[in-house]
Amino acid sequence: MIIKAFADALHLQENVEPCKFLQIWLKKILSKTPQNHVENVIHTEFFLQKTADDITIVASNSKTGQNLMQSLYNFCLSYENFLFARWLHKKNVNDFTGQ
Repeated sequence: MIIKAFADALHLQENVEPCKFLQIWLKKILSKTPQNHVENVIHTEFFLQKTADDITIVASNSKTGQNLMQSLYNFCLSYENFLFARWLHKKNVNDFTGQ
């Protein structure tokens, strides 16, 4: 359900790296009051934390939050591979030989 919500949000974006968008998406959800079940789960499992360098990171509250983050990250990597494969499929051999 959460990966589906992220996938739907990612699908609406163009020319953005999935892993970077994951951080933006989570920060956006954590910065506001939850509006639905997905956002409630995200608020339960994650929180925003400032580092000593004043950088905001998304951290997990529990082991299930860590597992959810790992699943979201793996989805991002898989989606990046899908985008690369689709891009490569549209190329010709001559595009790489310089002819």
